[in-house]
Amino acid sequence: MDFSGCFLILSLLIIYSFLIVESSSLAYDVHWLGGATVIERDVPTSKQSVDIYCYPGTSKNLFTLWQTVKFHLRIKNDEYRLYVGSSPEEVYKEYTEDSYGWSVVNPFQKKNQKTVSLDLFTPTCMAINTKLRHSIELQIIRVDIWRIILMFLGISVIFSSKALSGNPVFFYLCGIFIGVFASFMVLVYYVSKLLPKKTLTYGILIGGWTVGVYIFQQIWENIRSIVLSYQTYMFWYTLVVSFVSFLVCYRIGPPKNQRSKNLVMWTLQLVGVLMIFFSSEYQEASAAVIITSLVIKYFPESLLRKIQAYWRRKFPPKPRLLSSEEYYEQGARETKQALENLRKYCSSPDCAQWNIMLKLNDSRRFASFVEGNSHLSDEEILDYESYAFSLDRSRKPAPVANSTRNLDISDDDSSEYDEI
Repeated sequence: MDFSGCFLILSLLIIYSFLIVESSSLAYDVHWLGGATVIERDVPTSKQSVDIYCYPGTSKNLFTLWQTVKFHLRIKNDEYRLYVGSSPEEVYKEYTEDSYGWSVVNPFQKKNQKTVSLDLFTPTCMAINTKLRHSIELQIIRVDIWRIILMFLGISVIFSSKALSGNPVFFYLCGIFIGVFASFMVLVYYVSKLLPKKTLTYGILIGGWTVGVYIFQQIWENIRSIVLSYQTYMFWYTLVVSFVSFLVCYRIGPPKNQRSKNLVMWTLQLVGVLMIFFSSEYQEASAAVIITSLVIKYFPESLLRKIQAYWRRKFPPKPRLLSSEEYYEQGARETKQALENLRKYCSSPDCAQWNIMLKLNDSRRFASFVEGNSHLSDEEILDYESYAFSLDRSRKPAPVANSTRNLDISDDDSSEYDEI
């Protein structure tokens, strides 16, 4: 074997060993996080492997209806790169591609986020490339109060859409909001007129949607910086535009046409449906809530009455009998109420008092009743009390002892009852 053959074999061995070392240095460690976890990471040492943190996902059940899962990154500054994917291989591939230096020349790279919302039911992995000390937290919120508020707010919007469509206060509030939002859109339109159209169009055609997204991000960041820098001017601008929008809405007036109200009602119901749908990661359950709400909303009242009537016939409610005390209390209360109503009617212009007095034997008694006196005379009250007292006496059981005396008393009572 000549010298060139030996040199070639030696070169292949060196390259092969280099590849082995390189592949071993680029290995990754997968950390599966099943629950709420906080991991602290110091300044990178001699460790060459990449740490990938994965959330395995959970099964679909009603307990996950309002659940939220997030990755939180705590770091001092923005000197880091974040890689998110559905598997460790995807994250590692993105990590290795980024190591070649494409991120340095890529002006359209997404801005790093320190909080990443995860899909509940699919695995999600994340890796971080930084030289700073940091910590990673997997936060699992079993019952997210904001999701509950959003869902119940959507249900309330669906059921109150008909009432809100004709409510003047709601009309003015929506008019002011639309007026302020539309004024910003008008400003954006006039600002876009100042931009060179051909250059912008050619840039989007050459760079594709990435350039459009980058331009949109830059515009949004500039708008945010302007709002934060000139808060006083933005406050007065919003106040003036709100006042002008209120004047326009006041001039137009709330909708009176039924078709216009229907359009507003359907729009509100669509907003409520979207709020319910996006209030949960469990989209099948959200769809079930939407369908149930719409069915209850548009369920025919006539059919509901028929169902209620059939249920009452099939399962009639058990009547509750009144006790003696409740019977006397109800009788006294209802009698007093009926007498008050009769007295008010007799005092009203609808009653022909003179015609009634001509038909009565005792007109003075009728006039006294209308003035507020009792409808019974003293003799009638005395007779009623004597009769009630005798009934109470007759209902009491007689004792065994002194039977002769009890018989005498009962005879006297019977004679008094005969006289009455």
